[in-house]
Amino acid sequence: MKPIFVINPLSESVAKKGSSLAALPSDVAAGVFRDDIFDRFDEIVAAGRKAGWVVIEGGDGTAQGIISAFFNRSPHITSEGVNKNLSGTALPKFTLLPGGMTNQVAKNIGLRTRKMTAVKRLLNGQHESLQTPLLRVSAQNHPDHYGFLFSSGGVPMVTQFTKDKIHSRGIGGSFAVCAGILRGISGQNSDVLSPTPIMLKRNDKACAQENHLGTLVTTLPSLLMGLDPFWGSGDGDLRVTYAQENPNHLARHVLSLWMGRKHKTRSQDGLHSWQAKTLDYDYNGPIVLDGEPLDIGSCFRVSSTPALTFLR
Repeated sequence: MKPIFVINPLSESVAKKGSSLAALPSDVAAGVFRDDIFDRFDEIVAAGRKAGWVVIEGGDGTAQGIISAFFNRSPHITSEGVNKNLSGTALPKFTLLPGGMTNQVAKNIGLRTRKMTAVKRLLNGQHESLQTPLLRVSAQNHPDHYGFLFSSGGVPMVTQFTKDKIHSRGIGGSFAVCAGILRGISGQNSDVLSPTPIMLKRNDKACAQENHLGTLVTTLPSLLMGLDPFWGSGDGDLRVTYAQENPNHLARHVLSLWMGRKHKTRSQDGLHSWQAKTLDYDYNGPIVLDGEPLDIGSCFRVSSTPALTFLR
């Protein structure tokens, strides 16, 4: 099976170090898309469906944009939602190469390196298969967005701070994100973090109407550099962490989670974690999906898709 290659030449690592996929012989791919990829979604989706395998070289935002194009052009997806009979096999298989700045998604469910030996091993059929659902963010009169990590409030603020203050100093990758996190959790109500009002429903039941510091939602098995800030249980593919307005001992809890201490309640300090099927937001503050700000109005739903297959 020959995949199609989708390369974002503007992604951080690709722009600085060149493309691993572009260095391969042209006959190993069923098609190569490199220029103006975000204006060629129809071509990419048609070629990807025919090939059955899409290899994406770029950052988290590139992966989100390409995979969203496949979902939004699928006849199995209606305005009412994803057809429950849709399985991952109805869409092509995907492989993610880390070509961006943080590459959080690729490092979790894709190749962890762009080295040619790893890419050739993959193309020779020496790979493992992983199935995972994605997030679906939907709002009336807006196209749906599909991705891997959604956040409201504090995390988008940290993301913006990282772009403005840390990347500008030449610090990139996961180290920049970690620096932003540490700067943010060092004190609430600062120039990095401030509470925002929210009304939130979990599985169609109200669970919050207050100022909150932020929410973090994913379907990924873990996040960057081993940080996995989810410890709750429940039904559904969404892994959710919710922080109230002024959580106590925030830095201590983040470091504790980074060390893998999951079997501990944090509700008494204003931090909550659940699994959920749906989250309904009435919220006017900043929101981000895979590092990209979303402008979809104040009322929207976060749910999950059927599982997709990723080869790595």
